[in-house]
Amino acid sequence: MSRSLSGLAVSPGIAIGEPVVNETRPISTLRITVPAEQVDAEIQRFRAAVAATIEHIKENRDRAAQQMGEEYAAIFEAHQLIASDPTFTATVEGVIRSEEVNADWAIDRVLEQLISRFEALPDEYLADRKLDVLDVATQILRALHGLDLGKLDHLERPVILVADDLPPSTAVQLPLDKILGFALEMGGPTSHTTIIARSLGIPVIVGAHGACEHAKRSRLIALDAFEGKIVFDPNPADLSEYESRQREYQGQQAALFEMRDLPTVTRDGRAIELHANIELPAEVEQALRWNASGVGLYRSEFLYMRMSPALPSEKQHLETYREMVTRMGGRPVTIRTFDLGGRKLAREIMGAGTEANPVLGLRGIRLCFSKPEFFRAQLRALLRVAGEYPAGRVRILFPLISGIEEVRYVRLLVGEISAELAAAGHRVHAAVPLGAMVEVPSSAVMARELAREVDFISIGTNDLIQYSLAVDRSNNLVADLYKPSSPAVLRLIAEVIAGGEAAGIEVSMCGEMAADPLMVPVLVGLGLTSFSMNPHAIPVVRALIRHLSYREAQRIAHRALQLVTARDVEEHLLERLAFLLARNKIHV
Repeated sequence: MSRSLSGLAVSPGIAIGEPVVNETRPISTLRITVPAEQVDAEIQRFRAAVAATIEHIKENRDRAAQQMGEEYAAIFEAHQLIASDPTFTATVEGVIRSEEVNADWAIDRVLEQLISRFEALPDEYLADRKLDVLDVATQILRALHGLDLGKLDHLERPVILVADDLPPSTAVQLPLDKILGFALEMGGPTSHTTIIARSLGIPVIVGAHGACEHAKRSRLIALDAFEGKIVFDPNPADLSEYESRQREYQGQQAALFEMRDLPTVTRDGRAIELHANIELPAEVEQALRWNASGVGLYRSEFLYMRMSPALPSEKQHLETYREMVTRMGGRPVTIRTFDLGGRKLAREIMGAGTEANPVLGLRGIRLCFSKPEFFRAQLRALLRVAGEYPAGRVRILFPLISGIEEVRYVRLLVGEISAELAAAGHRVHAAVPLGAMVEVPSSAVMARELAREVDFISIGTNDLIQYSLAVDRSNNLVADLYKPSSPAVLRLIAEVIAGGEAAGIEVSMCGEMAADPLMVPVLVGLGLTSFSMNPHAIPVVRALIRHLSYREAQRIAHRALQLVTARDVEEHLLERLAFLLARNKIHV
């Protein structure tokens, strides 16, 4: 009998195959009083378990490097830091000693506090780091109990792995060439396992509660990682439909891949650049696979993978940026300075105080200014890396610019640090390109003046839409009001592009709007010539642009700017997109 479940599709594709279930068995812990004379022995038992876990993590690191490359090994280097971090180990030992309890109970106590801290972070990527902490703690608990830390390399034929959770320590042991897809009850779009699967093109659905129990009673499942649907024992009609859609998708991907080396130009010859947004250095591989023009946005918050709120050193900055720029070859790389802040994040990591309205408070460039030593360390590394490559290869982007004064102060600071580096014998370019992110209405309104102060502008539509419409898109009560098609938003974007053109500088867009097929024609028509997006979105956007004429796009944009409601704009764009897709037989 056919049954189905819904979840969140986080890596696209369709998989059909036999399910294999892997359930994480939680290790129950009891509070056991330890006699005072045995406390030191209990601490030694904990330390031995930590040492065993670190050795296991090193094995996983070597396996990841061999199977998937050094960039994925960085995940396990972060796990090693977690396991050996005194912030964690000393706290556990402190609980053992002060409460005279067993190590298992102490780990649970400390873990609960750490998880709650991560869950309070507003940034989804950073909040998902709780999964890394949980993964490491579970391994230590297993080592305490003398349990095998596990190997999952026995799969002999292609399967769909169904699991309640799939931490990196488990995922790295899988023969990924035998994995058709993942159906997970837990996880999120920014978990490390999801990132690995997405980079390898493996379909993934997360948040499919109850999937393990259904899979245990199923012989075949169809995983639709477009709609977030899992069908268990599909009937013949459903199976035929999924097989047909799978073949169609594979054909589309093959056709798009053949187009990867073709220039991204409109039918009437207007050139467009498609850059990649990068969360992790590991995603560079996909950017190169789809022939991105460069990295349009590297979110340097990746350096906060570590569990403890310790600031990255200049050396850590330097090594991370150098690796990415080198792997991108001669293509430009735009690195955004830390965009941190909001709720508990600034307080936990940066030591900022409590704020009544943190979204409008100390975040982005403002937080950097308030922590000059932290900001200077990052700028020193960025300028040093830029000096190691030809001029223009590395560009620095500053987030949440709301006024001209901020840009002028940044330029003074960059000039001062450049002089210090040159005096210390480092090679520094005379003028590293400096850019401003337009994310708030004030900078959009002042775009013409702002464009005369910077070398390039990047429009961050995620925040620009949110601030312009006064809508928190993560708030279910008002999320439906978050509309990229708002005439107010389109007019602000048009003003920013016009400001860049008047000053003769590049204007790019790095928000999710840049990858939305519905919005691409109007953005091209508004004059945008540089888009930055998730690497997987590049092939579809490239296909759309190659089948679109600039004159046609201008007409679409002109009409959109005349409309006064988001619904009217959407209907207009849907009509034109449907015509474009039908005329050119494009599937998105």
